[in-house]
Amino acid sequence: MTSIETWMFIASNILVFTVGGSLTVLSYRAQRRLENPSLRYTTIGFALVTLSTVVEARYTPGLVNADGLSDSTLLLLYTIESLLVAAGLGSIAYAILRY
Repeated sequence: MTSIETWMFIASNILVFTVGGSLTVLSYRAQRRLENPSLRYTTIGFALVTLSTVVEARYTPGLVNADGLSDSTLLLLYTIESLLVAAGLGSIAYAILRY
């Protein structure tokens, strides 16, 4: 990766982590304030989607062979990221359906 690509990757992950973390905190505060159990699932959903950025940040350097990760390890990390996003979005959808 070139330097600009590396910094774009870092900046975009920080942005997603910051926005996702903010949504998680706001959702948690709303759930506590309104005492609505379905908002608990939005908090969980936003937290899982945000957590997926941490997994992405772990496996992406391996894609350019900077970490020397094996193909099976990269595939496992990518699968975990996708499952976290899917679980997070599923949790948010469940909360909306319950509301």
